[in-house]
Amino acid sequence: MNPFSKVHNVSSSLSPTPLWQVRIRVNYYGTQNVLNLLETKGFKALGWYECEDAPVCDVEDENGFPIASEFIVEGYCQTQPLADHLRPHLEMMAALLGIKTPVLLSCQPVDNQDWLEKCYQELSPQKIGDYYIYGSHDQDKVDVPAGFIPLQIDAATAFGSGDHPTTTGCLTALSDFRSKFSFSSILDMGCGSGILAIAAAKTWPQASVMAVDNDPESVRVTLHNAQLNHCETIQCVLSHGFEDPLVQQKAPFTLIVANILAKPLCEMAFPMHQCLALNGVIVLSGLLQRQQDQVLLAYQQQGLQLKQTYHFENWVTLVLTCQK
Repeated sequence: MNPFSKVHNVSSSLSPTPLWQVRIRVNYYGTQNVLNLLETKGFKALGWYECEDAPVCDVEDENGFPIASEFIVEGYCQTQPLADHLRPHLEMMAALLGIKTPVLLSCQPVDNQDWLEKCYQELSPQKIGDYYIYGSHDQDKVDVPAGFIPLQIDAATAFGSGDHPTTTGCLTALSDFRSKFSFSSILDMGCGSGILAIAAAKTWPQASVMAVDNDPESVRVTLHNAQLNHCETIQCVLSHGFEDPLVQQKAPFTLIVANILAKPLCEMAFPMHQCLALNGVIVLSGLLQRQQDQVLLAYQQQGLQLKQTYHFENWVTLVLTCQK
């Protein structure tokens, strides 16, 4: 189990029939037990993620990051689950583990017939810094305000629609850079929907832009969104971090943006520094406030200096520079 994701880990594909969803808040030590319980009760899609408002517990992951003391577990099934049948099992599990009884937050039907369309409709146009973000469903009625850079993003199957605080932090930083820097080579590491690569390409049209992700679906979505935004010059690469030779060939980069997670950000500190140009700028996002010190230390050990910090809800975006 990898319970440290920013978004859900889904264990099986959702069917096109109506579904029932259960959401349970549980102590970290009971997360796996709740997942096992739901699986035995016929749930075919399971997900889990940290509660952002929960304090940390006394457990750290392999990189020394404290883990949230509570998690949300979500499960989907095709038949109506009975909440009264789940609660006794949750109470017994809690008693055996010596933890607080998990809270059944919801048990309700969801219509999966038009799931992607529903996601699109819920993404209304928004302004972040100098960017105006909208989806294809709004393209016929969009009126981009003067001075704003339009970003048409369809992100239902890849992370990065602009509505998450981590993406907001990155776009705010890029907006602040607009009048201060003239970047010539840009890397979006962990591109997701491609929103940051596209924003960079439109802000600095003279720059070469590379987008990298280890998920083939993210690469596909980024290429799709790049075409929508007439940014076909963006080079999109499937790679585990900086491993692909094409990434090394394009280095050094004058700007690197990485909106991922705290653990891989720490692991990438050395190769990211190696691929950064002299006086280059790095934007790091995807980390919670409690993870800021560990991530910052990993990059300070490479000689990078912190220049700016952005806080959005419980998330932090860091701007660092390099004087090699």
